[in-house]
Amino acid sequence: MKTLPLIIAAAFLATHASAQTAAEPAKPTPPAKKRSLFDYTPPKNVTTGTRIDGDGGSRGKGEKLPSLYVLAPNHTALTTREQPSLFWYQTAAAKTHFELTLTEPKNPKPLLKVATDKADGGIHRVSLAKHNVTLKPGVSYKWTIAWVPDPANRSQDVIASGSIQRIEPEAKLTAALADAKGLEKAAVYAQHGIWYEALEMVSNEIDAAPKNKELHAQRAALLDQAGLKEAAAAERR
Repeated sequence: MKTLPLIIAAAFLATHASAQTAAEPAKPTPPAKKRSLFDYTPPKNVTTGTRIDGDGGSRGKGEKLPSLYVLAPNHTALTTREQPSLFWYQTAAAKTHFELTLTEPKNPKPLLKVATDKADGGIHRVSLAKHNVTLKPGVSYKWTIAWVPDPANRSQDVIASGSIQRIEPEAKLTAALADAKGLEKAAVYAQHGIWYEALEMVSNEIDAAPKNKELHAQRAALLDQAGLKEAAAAERR
C-alpha cells in the first residue's frame, strides 16, 4: 500500500511536465539552404597566393574610391581558351581613371591595356577576343585593375590583381562537356578546375536573364568558393 502514493505522485509529475512541454512554442525550422550547382575543384600544382585585393578609401585630395576585386581564386586559375574573358568587381561607381592591364612574364610591354574615366559599381568583364589578344598554353599571365586618382603619383593607385594560365583540355573534360548545356557546362568546368570558363558560362546566363535571382545566387555560390565574399554578398542583394 505504500507504493500507491508514489505512483500517483509520479503520474502527476509526468502530466505536469507534458503540459509544460506542450505550452512551449515550437522553434521555427530554418529555411533550407539552396544547394550550389557548382563544386569548384582547385587544380593541382599551381602557384598559390596570386590574388591581391584592392582596398579603396581616401586617396589624394580626400577622394574616396571603391574597392576593387579581380574575380579569380587566390591561385593561378585556369582556362582552356585562347581568348577568355576577365571579370572584376568594384564596390561602387567612380569617375576616377581606371586601367586594366594584362602582362606575360619577361615582357615589360602589356599585351592589353584598357582604360576608362568612368565605371559603374558591380561586376564587369573584358573579352580578350574583342581586343585580339591570344593566350599561349602553359604561360602564367598576370592581370591587374587599378584606380588612378593621380597619374603623376601612382603610389596613390588602388590596385587588384590575379593570374590566368591556359591549358589544353583533358579528354575527361571534353567528354563531360559533350552533352552539357547552359549552367551544366559551368558546373562541369568548375568540377574540372577550369575557373574562367565556369564563371563566364554562368555570367552569360545572367546576361541573358539579368533579373533571375536564382542565377545570381548560383554565381554568388561560385564566388564564395574562391573566397570572394564581397562580390558574392553583392550578388545576393
